[in-house]
Amino acid sequence: MRAIVCAVDESDATDDVVRVAQALATALRGRLVLVHVAPPTEAPGVSAAPAGQERLREEELADARALLREVAGRLDAGDAEQRAELGPPADRIAAIADGENAALVVIGSRGRGDVKSALLGSVSHGVLSKATCPVVIVPPGGPSRFFA
Repeated sequence: MRAIVCAVDESDATDDVVRVAQALATALRGRLVLVHVAPPTEAPGVSAAPAGQERLREEELADARALLREVAGRLDAGDAEQRAELGPPADRIAAIADGENAALVVIGSRGRGDVKSALLGSVSHGVLSKATCPVVIVPPGGPSRFFA
């Protein structure tokens, strides 16, 4: 059974994105894989020593896992696989999709527009350019009328 990889973040659009992914997984008879990739941070006051950075990474991963559990519980997606990782989000999401031999990736767009995306970067556009499978980009507020 092929995977439908769904990128989850803390945005208000996450529920819509997961609903679209759930509908596609059902229609394609695929398994849903919820993914949250947090960029690793270097917090002020945290030791640059490996032990300090390792503790920070574990806290970030714990937060990512908690987000995935919360989203899955809220949207009745408890049977979905959940993957929490650290790294550059677009690179890791595309790599996870490749590793899962995904049928497609579902990801949200924050709707910043071309100019702001060019200046600030865009995870959805990065995944679109790096993924080897089709990518469904869910616009903000777009599908909510279908899943109310």
